[in-house]
Amino acid sequence: MFDVLWTILLGIVGGVISSVIVSRVFMIQGEYQQQVKFIENIIRKLGMIAGYLSACRAVFEVSYDQDMRIENEMKEKGYKCETEYYVANKDKDWISTSEILKTFKSYLLKTVETAKEEILNSNITDKELNGLLGDISEYLYDVESVKELNFSTINEFRKEEQKLFDKFENCKRVSGKQLISLVLKDKIMVVLYVIVGVLVISTCLAFTFGW
Repeated sequence: MFDVLWTILLGIVGGVISSVIVSRVFMIQGEYQQQVKFIENIIRKLGMIAGYLSACRAVFEVSYDQDMRIENEMKEKGYKCETEYYVANKDKDWISTSEILKTFKSYLLKTVETAKEEILNSNITDKELNGLLGDISEYLYDVESVKELNFSTINEFRKEEQKLFDKFENCKRVSGKQLISLVLKDKIMVVLYVIVGVLVISTCLAFTFGW
């Protein structure tokens, strides 16, 4: 009778432990995926910043082409200064590039501020993701604090963006290994490993010595 009850008890305990292990693994996976999704959301904002920087670059290119065209036309028609050129072309619809750049930069800085606030309120515990988040924060600070946007600074920012995008893609590729590492290091899982180990050893000893 004792052997039967003991077997039933072991079955119940084993079932409970198995259920707890599975639930814990799913919980750890869920928490990790939430952290990855948070970083992905920040990466999307970096994409928006990249878009604004590209727009600013396009404005610089158009402005440069326009300046070259004005300079060549002034030489051809003998204008002594830009004022004479603009007076002669007053019927044209001139657009202020400085105002356009000011507008783009305003949107850019708003996006940076939003990303910084989200990072400040985040709870990223994974070491790799936290390191990536630190790199993103440094990049956002650099973008926010730049005094003047030009071809050189925009090119540097684009290079830094690409590095961050590559790091994030790398984090996603190793997420499976990272998840296994998190499961193995989880304190509750370690306790469960010990319990399972004790049960296995006890069962083997009981079978060997006929307890």
